[in-house]
Amino acid sequence: MAHLGADVAAYVDGQLSASAMRDVDAHLQVCEDCERAVRQQRLIKSRMGTVATPEPPADLIDTLTRLSTVPAAKASWWDRLCHARSATVGIAVLGASMAVLAVAYVIGGSERFDEVRPGYDDYASEFIGATARTLAATYAAADPDHLDAEGWPCHEVLAGDMHRTMVVYDRTSDVVAVSYTDGTRRLRLYEQAGRLDRRALRDFERRAVAGTHVWVRQGTPTVVTWDRDGMVFTIVSDADLDRLVLAISQLPVGTSADSPWGRIGGGIDRMTSWAAA
Repeated sequence: MAHLGADVAAYVDGQLSASAMRDVDAHLQVCEDCERAVRQQRLIKSRMGTVATPEPPADLIDTLTRLSTVPAAKASWWDRLCHARSATVGIAVLGASMAVLAVAYVIGGSERFDEVRPGYDDYASEFIGATARTLAATYAAADPDHLDAEGWPCHEVLAGDMHRTMVVYDRTSDVVAVSYTDGTRRLRLYEQAGRLDRRALRDFERRAVAGTHVWVRQGTPTVVTWDRDGMVFTIVSDADLDRLVLAISQLPVGTSADSPWGRIGGGIDRMTSWAAA
């Protein structure tokens, strides 16, 4: 098939037909240009997804579910006649709104991301220098501003006072590595496009950190990993847990995307972008 062109966004959003999606999946196996375009589209959407979704009032759902159980107030036949049409319109609007929310929920969870297994052991070895495989030999120096604009977070300062010292990119495995230090402790952040393969987390413990769930492997160094909207983040560091929690809080986390309202918000954003297009 020809290159995707303008259909890149439609593929990432799952708008193509089932047969077209299969054709594109096969094409991406042999076309590096289209595969890179799809990856960049997913990264852009991931970056946009870091904007927090406003949370609805906690009692909203409870109020909606109790509407049918609230007894109707007694009114005169004249009041009922005057309000009959508006009540019908109100019920229709409420039904349409619930239908929109249902569609948004489905659409908000339909994005496709490849599963990836970060090289945790290699990352730890690179961090402590236990092997001859070094960042300089495996990765190429990269422009942090360019990467940051394309959706790869490359903060100048992370975890309070740890400053960025190096940003490198491994084109073969499509991994960005950003190194930080405060002069005493070190932290290395790895970023990889895709969705975290949970089967690779047998040695990890699931924890609630910085408002999201991450997977932690204690040791020297400590390894923390999680994913958010098509990006897998892995931190390798010899810093204390408080410092790691601060670093995680400064990066995209899964709070809004993991919640039903976050998924609905993402679906509405996608529906709005389709309408605008």
